[in-house]
Amino acid sequence: MEYYNQVFDPSSEVPDSWTNQTFEQCTFKNLDLTDAVLIQSNFINCRFENCDLTKVSFKNARLDDVSFADCKLNSVDFGLCNPFGFHADFKNCQLNNTVFLNRKLKKARFIECSLKSAQFLKCDLAGTQFKECNFDSARFEDNTLTQVDFSSSYNLELDPDTNRVKKARFSLHNLPGLLTKHDLVIIS
Repeated sequence: MEYYNQVFDPSSEVPDSWTNQTFEQCTFKNLDLTDAVLIQSNFINCRFENCDLTKVSFKNARLDDVSFADCKLNSVDFGLCNPFGFHADFKNCQLNNTVFLNRKLKKARFIECSLKSAQFLKCDLAGTQFKECNFDSARFEDNTLTQVDFSSSYNLELDPDTNRVKKARFSLHNLPGLLTKHDLVIIS
């Protein structure tokens, strides 16, 4: 079934199934979609606001120009999404224990997000902005981080030898997290 330019919230009728659906220019507000199965659904130019998407299954789902604001997306594996057209932006979201595997996230925006124990593996994050994000125990491995802006984020720890960091922006308080593997003592 296809839905176009609709608003889904607790007072509206929601689909009986979230699987194999197409949503274009739709807005989802204040919904609890914890553990929802969104397999092979298409979300094109959609917006999620204040939704709980913890442990949602996006297997083979298409996320094309989707924005998430004030949402919980804990323990979501974005690596299972359809890679075609994948683009998502996040503002004030909980993305703890999420996985981004083999994702092209060029010029994505993560604004004031919690990314505790998140994993970015083999991703292209060129030009991405991480503004005031918490990276406590997050893992970065084999990523393209060219021109990524980490300057206002914190608890960042990544190895420049296992990620391409050309012209990435860091602040002085990020420096210890870039040197962790060297077991240096940094005094401020």
